[in-house]
Amino acid sequence: MKTQQAERRATDIVDLVVEDLRVSGPDHEIVHGISFSVRRGEMLAIAGESGSGKSVSCLAAIRLLPDNLKTSGSVVFRGANVLEMSEAELRAFHATAARVVFQDPWSALNPMMTIGQQLEESALSAGSRNRAAARSAAIEALELVNVSDPERRMAQRPRALSGGLLQRVVIAMALIGNPSLLICDEPTTALDASTETQVMDLLLELNRKLGTSVILTTHDLGLIGDYCDRVAVMYAGRLVETGPVADTFSNPRHPYTRALLGAMPGTAHVPPFSDLATIDGQPPAPGARIAGCAFAPRCPSAFDRCRKERPPLRAVAGADEAGAACWLSEV
Repeated sequence: MKTQQAERRATDIVDLVVEDLRVSGPDHEIVHGISFSVRRGEMLAIAGESGSGKSVSCLAAIRLLPDNLKTSGSVVFRGANVLEMSEAELRAFHATAARVVFQDPWSALNPMMTIGQQLEESALSAGSRNRAAARSAAIEALELVNVSDPERRMAQRPRALSGGLLQRVVIAMALIGNPSLLICDEPTTALDASTETQVMDLLLELNRKLGTSVILTTHDLGLIGDYCDRVAVMYAGRLVETGPVADTFSNPRHPYTRALLGAMPGTAHVPPFSDLATIDGQPPAPGARIAGCAFAPRCPSAFDRCRKERPPLRAVAGADEAGAACWLSEV
């Protein structure tokens, strides 16, 4: 794993603690009381199929959801509860402490403004004294993410850049102000394989060099295995398994995690030249009332209790920092 090859910068200092986070829409609850933490300098992955709630959870934790979605619970960043911040405190938090790298760089940037204008606006919001200082910070950020000829790129509009370069610009914009927490919401979805590797190598380099804590949401377990320290697996708005990446991937405790790994080529769970597994059925519809485990209708190991009682996320005996929400651990 690349995280083993790189200098490890994660510490025992916990920067972000999320407890019983819930997100509700007008008619139903979307995220059902999840809890997790992020240490200073680590890369935490939140994994799951589309619609599992991973992106909504991350955006809820830093209060970037639209007003029609309501958030409750506790989100404490370095001693301050984000959900209780005033508007002024929240603006400062977004400008300097927590930034987001969105999955589609074309949507994240304004096509009518130059790259320089957008980076300078980000620098000004992060505290640059004037336009000259903002321009200097913008160029420095482009250099940090290895964009060649930054002066020329500053004068260009987004349409003149490739997808890979645009994603580097979005990362540069997020890094202005030296944030402590970087949320990367499926940042490689719109990129080809070679560009994806370049972007993820860059994020890992920045994480290790700057000590920035990173939350990566993705459905790509290959990326998680190569780059992340810990993983939290979500299904139907709940966490079903957590733990260090190496341990979780070598010994998955939840059938959903096992099924995801079985559908991924190049792992110990998929022998060479064998057919990839599929997960039969579909995730439950949002708002569906489920008495037991939400994965039970798709789980080949489910038994009566799974369909009647919802298993809590509990620590796994004998496993360091691992947890699973499955009744099979008691069988």
